[in-house]
Amino acid sequence: MAGDDLDEEASDLDADAADEDDLELVVGEVHDVPDVEIPDVVDVLLVDDAIVPADDEEEPDVVAGPVLPPPVRPQPGRPPSAREEPPPPFAVGERVVLIQNTRPRTGTLIGNYPVGATGRVETVLSQTAIVRFDVAPDTKEVVAFTCLESAEKPGEGASQG
Repeated sequence: MAGDDLDEEASDLDADAADEDDLELVVGEVHDVPDVEIPDVVDVLLVDDAIVPADDEEEPDVVAGPVLPPPVRPQPGRPPSAREEPPPPFAVGERVVLIQNTRPRTGTLIGNYPVGATGRVETVLSQTAIVRFDVAPDTKEVVAFTCLESAEKPGEGASQG
């Protein structure tokens, strides 16, 4: 079995140029190795700091600059510089009259509603209101504030109608 002959005496690995025999290395055999000096004591330099400078060259001086805040990223929503809009001229549930039946920006007609048609405000947006006119109560129309006028007399509440 391999390794059974480990207790045998070591064979010589030194080959002379005059030897005609080729050396053969057999696994499991013990061979003589040329003498190598291994010191009994090895000097080890213990360093307290983990960082050891490689050279004794002067390191460049680090100049501390001002600490800058992180870059300002715009927040979603209205910017603080945006002007405030006036409160809407109409309240939800308020009765209104159509005073102009063309849209201010596009000039298209606002449905088939004649000037003077009355309706009730369902939702108030920033520049427009969603209105259900009495002549077509199943249809909602988005109408600019400039096309509407309150049908209620001053002092009348939105709850009356």
